[in-house]
Amino acid sequence: MRGRKIWWRRLKQDWLYQFNIIRTVFDWTIIVYLLIPFLAFLGITYYSWWNSLPDWLEGVPYEALFLSCFLLCWQGTIRTFMEEADQLTLLQFSKIMTEIRYIGVIYSWILLLLKWLLLFVWLYPLLNHYDDLTFYQLLVTSLFFFSLNLLLTTYKQVVYKFEFWKKLIIELVVTCFILILCFAIIFKPIHPLIIGIALIFFCLSLWQVKGYQSQIKTFYDDVEKEQRNKVKYIKFMFTVNPEVTMPQVKKQKKRSRILWRNSARIFQKRSPENGVTELFMKSFLRDKGNLLQYFQVISITSAIIFTTPIWIKWLVTIVFYFFFREWIVLMFKEIVKQNPYLSADYGEKEYMFIAQKKCENRFVYPGVCLVILIASLSTVIAILL
Repeated sequence: MRGRKIWWRRLKQDWLYQFNIIRTVFDWTIIVYLLIPFLAFLGITYYSWWNSLPDWLEGVPYEALFLSCFLLCWQGTIRTFMEEADQLTLLQFSKIMTEIRYIGVIYSWILLLLKWLLLFVWLYPLLNHYDDLTFYQLLVTSLFFFSLNLLLTTYKQVVYKFEFWKKLIIELVVTCFILILCFAIIFKPIHPLIIGIALIFFCLSLWQVKGYQSQIKTFYDDVEKEQRNKVKYIKFMFTVNPEVTMPQVKKQKKRSRILWRNSARIFQKRSPENGVTELFMKSFLRDKGNLLQYFQVISITSAIIFTTPIWIKWLVTIVFYFFFREWIVLMFKEIVKQNPYLSADYGEKEYMFIAQKKCENRFVYPGVCLVILIASLSTVIAILL
């Protein structure tokens, strides 16, 4: 069987999998009361941008909006479509595995291209309100960020197998260098130079893909990464409907290099509620995906607070508390139900309620306090300005 046939079959299976979960999450009440009003609000907002800028964008230079594109460049990944069972077959036929990987790269880059086309269309009304911004400049800048997004996705694919500290140092250096480059390009635009840098980024992306696709020793990392990619968009929607059972991703057991390398008891007093609380804390903090999502929710909420009017700042803060609390409760429920001895007691025994409350106090309130502090500082700055 050719690699393209295997890839196409897995793509259809992935689409069907995503569609079934989305259909489960978005029942008719969610569609009628949340999804349709949200889409209508987006359409009205986009139409209003053609006539006038919103109040929260008054006085904001368009360069600041371009800088926000820097954060979007880090979003995106390459789908390898590798499965665990492939180790018995595809490792013996490396050409098939390489073909699947290459088609996965093309598919992933097409999705990135669609993302930046939508962003270009969304920012297009700004041409009516900024005299210094031209169509050519908007097009060239979008092309630069698209090429940067391609480079960062392939870069993440290459450094994925590195150890934590080595990866951290590389990411700090790369982030600082690219951020300085983005500042220079946005505030001192030289169009031929920007196009040249975009072409260099595109060539570097192709070079990194070629070097990575020829490797087969990263197969197990690819499988784990693909499993994470398969459910990462579902984790957010999972919070919309608590009745949905979240599919678990099979992970390789890895030794924690920072937290609890030499694991010891957190609570000296041994009790059922302390034991469950300790189980949740260690399980949550040992999973880098949970930590990343924890800080992403806080950072995205903080960014929304900084860029909205005062009354919306505090409305977002209130909504964030209930959303954040519900997310931690769902994570607690999911971790507890992985243990067959504890799953039967969830919702039945008193110590479970006490442990859940303790976990809420240790994870919800620090994040909420940070968001309240940011909302307060943002409000003071808005009043003074």
